Amino acid sequence: MTIIWIFLYNVIIVPLGFLSIQIYALFNEKMKEGIYGRKASWYNLKRFREKHPSKPVFLIHSASLGEFEQAKPVIRGLKAIRPDALIVASFTSPSGFSHAERLPEVALMIYLPFDTFLRTRKFIQKLKPQKIIFVTYELWPNLIINAKRHHVSTYLMSARIRENSSKFKPLVRDFFRALYRSLDYIFAISEKDRKSVLRLTGSVPIKLLTLGDTRYDQVIERAKRRIAMDIPKLFDDGFIFIVGSIWPQDAKHVLPAVVKVLNEFSNFRCILAPHEPHEYALEMLEDHFIGENFPTIRLSQIKATPVRERIILIDRIGILAELYHQARVAFVGGGFRNSVHNVMEPAVAGLPVLFGPNYHNSREAELLVESGGGFSCLDERHIYKIIKNLIKNSDACEKASHSSRKIIMDNMGASARTVKEILENE
Repeated sequence: MTIIWIFLYNVIIVPLGFLSIQIYALFNEKMKEGIYGRKASWYNLKRFREKHPSKPVFLIHSASLGEFEQAKPVIRGLKAIRPDALIVASFTSPSGFSHAERLPEVALMIYLPFDTFLRTRKFIQKLKPQKIIFVTYELWPNLIINAKRHHVSTYLMSARIRENSSKFKPLVRDFFRALYRSLDYIFAISEKDRKSVLRLTGSVPIKLLTLGDTRYDQVIERAKRRIAMDIPKLFDDGFIFIVGSIWPQDAKHVLPAVVKVLNEFSNFRCILAPHEPHEYALEMLEDHFIGENFPTIRLSQIKATPVRERIILIDRIGILAELYHQARVAFVGGGFRNSVHNVMEPAVAGLPVLFGPNYHNSREAELLVESGGGFSCLDERHIYKIIKNLIKNSDACEKASHSSRKIIMDNMGASARTVKEILENE
């Protein structure tokens, strides 16, 4: 990075950020958890290196849980080919650190220290990594600067930069250009993203490749494991519509459409999962359907399957991906709010996927729309019309299902390519 940006970052941005976190932690338990977690990570790091003083280390940094999921197939691939190397996974967010699966391939899971120059220098000197691999977007300037000073190779895998990204705005463009230019290797998820990265960095000696999105490999792996799980079949027959990860903004449009279809088609069944299945959200759904004379049952209340009720409310987390495999069509929430949630899990199950109009945060949602496997819906009438057509026209439903699954299959293999490039550059 240029001297001016290093100066501004360390004199203005870092102190303000550090102070903000300390103040916010007084009122926020997760922030407080992150501060205590970082203190504990120094101790764990010291013990780790005392136990393994000379083994090679690859550090893989994920901002939170979603990025770690993306990194999993790469972690497995690196460990399979380099069993001598120790994988250390670092996180920024407390939720990511707390909820991330403890993989046998990962030797140590820690918080990344706050990005001050001295802290990151100490971190590099204690950990002694051979490689630092950032996942998708979160880059830390002082960590990268100290990695360069200690001759540690830096990578950005599954890189994404949208054409309208804030990184291109006049006030911050030079900062992000300098930051991305500081990396040694950048692996973009698509040719479109590679061109966006190139537009940001300009012509510099960085190895910039299009290797694909590792999330496709991870969603296939998760599907394989979850199909083997013992999730009871909730409905014995009928056309099953699953509504996953919805917010109140989504419910406003989806629920009236579902009621219309329930009234029109006696074989229509519905599984609904609020994004946050707390009591208030579940009662809101129950009240809506009771008002329309449709009884519901919560998953936790089911004593035996299949159930007689036509609507099941999911009141636990962690099983939505499995439930997609019991349905014919899915609606994924978030699109009537700020951004659509994970559309890859229903796609790998071969479901036509509906979502709201705010889906351009998701490249895979865009691909689904382009292929005919996904449907962006404007309102309840639009949702009703699409569901009705897919019920009445089995050929259209089958075609959309095939297109949806094909998006996943056509994009597999990014993890192997990423592992190959990381290990070849040693």
